[in-house]
Amino acid sequence: MDREKRFVIVALVGGFAALGGIILFTGQGYVRHVNIFFPEEIRQTLEFQNIDGQTVVVGTIGNLGVNPSLISRTEFAYILTIKNADTKPHLFYVDTIGVKTKLLESGQSDTIIIQSKQEATFQYYDIAEKKQLLGTIQIKRVNLTE
Repeated sequence: MDREKRFVIVALVGGFAALGGIILFTGQGYVRHVNIFFPEEIRQTLEFQNIDGQTVVVGTIGNLGVNPSLISRTEFAYILTIKNADTKPHLFYVDTIGVKTKLLESGQSDTIIIQSKQEATFQYYDIAEKKQLLGTIQIKRVNLTE
């Protein structure tokens, strides 16, 4: 009887450990496309370019087009990488919240993070030489229960 009790206890402990391992493994995003234990994030990349003598940003990863309207969700970390593919320096600046990259020389890149708990719209600029409006960033609330 003592041997049977020991077997049941070992089986229960082993079962709970296995269940915990499965939850940890799936929670890190190895099964789902996103993890479930950490705040979600959106990663996108923009690139400064000179097109027909005009400074523009072009969406290269996660968005498309010239001077694209960028969209994120409330409470998500919006991670934006800015690259300089132009020959002159640029400085990416988000108005209202004052987030900006370092001065990017040709070939350099920098990453900024924007996060908001409320809906908002921000304008982004190149302020290396003068304040040149390039586009907007919208933070939207998404209600999945409706």
